[in-house]
Amino acid sequence: MVRRPKNNKREKEVVMRPPLSREEIEEKERQKENRELRKKELLESQKQNENFIKSCFSIVPSHWGIDNCIVSILSPKVSYDPNVFDEQIYIDTASIDYNSKGELVKITIQSVDLGKVTISLKEVGYTKKYIAIQLNGPSPNFQTTGIEGIKLRLKEVLHKLEKDYKIKIKYNPNSIMFKKIELAFTIAFDKLPSLPTRQLLIRSLAEEEKNRDLKNHRTSKNADKFSMVSTEINKKEKHILYNKIEKAKKNKQIRKTNSSLKNLEIFRYEVELTGSKIAEQLDSHYLARLTDEKIIQYLEILISDGVFRYIKIIIKATKKCEKMLKRIYKKIQPQVYTTEFLFSINDQLSTTTVSDLIDEDIITFLPLKFLKTNRGTTKRRILERFQCQEEKTGTKHELGKMTSWQVLEIIRVMFHSLEEAKIYGLGTLINPSTTSYKTFPLKTYSLEKRNKIFNETITKNTRQNFQEKMLKRILKRFRDGIQI
Repeated sequence: MVRRPKNNKREKEVVMRPPLSREEIEEKERQKENRELRKKELLESQKQNENFIKSCFSIVPSHWGIDNCIVSILSPKVSYDPNVFDEQIYIDTASIDYNSKGELVKITIQSVDLGKVTISLKEVGYTKKYIAIQLNGPSPNFQTTGIEGIKLRLKEVLHKLEKDYKIKIKYNPNSIMFKKIELAFTIAFDKLPSLPTRQLLIRSLAEEEKNRDLKNHRTSKNADKFSMVSTEINKKEKHILYNKIEKAKKNKQIRKTNSSLKNLEIFRYEVELTGSKIAEQLDSHYLARLTDEKIIQYLEILISDGVFRYIKIIIKATKKCEKMLKRIYKKIQPQVYTTEFLFSINDQLSTTTVSDLIDEDIITFLPLKFLKTNRGTTKRRILERFQCQEEKTGTKHELGKMTSWQVLEIIRVMFHSLEEAKIYGLGTLINPSTTSYKTFPLKTYSLEKRNKIFNETITKNTRQNFQEKMLKRILKRFRDGIQI
């Protein structure tokens, strides 16, 4: 008996698409050409941006200045032509608000080149007319400016409002006040500063007790997970440290791969002040009364406070490690307590980026009061335990990367950049005729170099209180740098 093969009902018939018409083929080709053209234009724009970014560091590797800000013009006289509200530029970038009586009460304009401008024409009781203007730096935002630069940005915006939007504004120059101001330190490193380094820096310059927020710019090749660290001191003061290169990649301002900036790691430290905090910290919130000198004075205090807060952090870390060692010493045999201490620190490092033992330098300052003798020998033995792997393989232990030394050097360059600002003013110094750039080198310290400094610290173990000893030594390092 011959069985007939069953028809598979699941088999689907192949549906043949009709061939594309000539018009459809031409349209597809045009779309492809447009995509290629946009891609080419984007690439050219990215290359130009990269050259501009390099020029921002053509003279010095770091600078202080004003980044973005919001100013408010109080009680302005505003004239406009309602006949132009239907023009395309208004349709694309502006919103017009009327009250129940049909009276114009607000014009809001937002565009890439203009930023955001809010013109409030409402005047009832205590509510007065005002104009709020967001003054952004040029894209890509790697340069900063001083007070005179902010005045120039404002003039340019007002000129554009009159030219493009037919809005004329008359005002008293003494009636312009800051609603928000971002004071920014921008620095080009030769290598990526570690996350613990960045965390310790913001802990030093902001308040240690405040919670810090870690964020990622989520670029396709982010080598360091968290490219942004921020802390909110209060509702009117915020500190942010972030990777400018990663942000520029996210915004497609520079190339993600094959970029000419691959040897540059550019970071910005921002102090954002709003409302009454501006006048509190800068003496005034009126544009006419503010000067570069007043801003520099505030930043000098910020850095000075940062140095002493840094010292407190180091002292606190030393006390914690002293307490940990003492507890382990009393708990187990004296012959193995240093090994147990090493295990405890390694356990911390496996679960967090912030260890009680910030780096090896802390060990040299330990008072070891629970020991009657051989304190110097004990410190050297603990250091040997941490450095054992490095001696064998050449690979540094995490605590051998000297986070505290790197942070102190960064704070030093922040201070010296303020000294340059006193001479040249706040803002970026640019040499447009060159593509060469300068970077701040993040030092690495060999075993030999580290131990030379460690031995000096241990040997000079005076009878004075260890906190006083640390204070004097760290202040000397801030003044002279880490001397090898």
